[in-house]
Amino acid sequence: MDLDFKSNKYDLFDDWHQNKTKQEFTQKLQQQAQIEKTHLPKLLSREDLKIRWQMNSRQSIHQVASKPDFPQPVFAFNHGKTPLYLATEIQIFEINHPWVITPSARLAYSHWILRNVIDQS
Repeated sequence: MDLDFKSNKYDLFDDWHQNKTKQEFTQKLQQQAQIEKTHLPKLLSREDLKIRWQMNSRQSIHQVASKPDFPQPVFAFNHGKTPLYLATEIQIFEINHPWVITPSARLAYSHWILRNVIDQS
């Protein structure tokens, strides 16, 4: 069955009763929705990253996301206020910046920076 909404407008939208056309369209669209759901990528918000990396503030996430090699959002909603990142690209970033992942890794990295970059006496 072809999902031709235009030629089936009456049966779909103007007839308020259940009918064969509505049932066929609903079934076909449910099948299509199931297929689409299996192909959705995993997306992460900044709040997801805050939880994932055990950070206490939005500012901490903002600082990490401001790095030049941080992945660009693949989608944004809420008028662009909520960026979403592809989980696979976040994993790549984590591999290349392992000190971001946990509080203990961030602490160890800050000590390394202090010893090797700041205090070179």
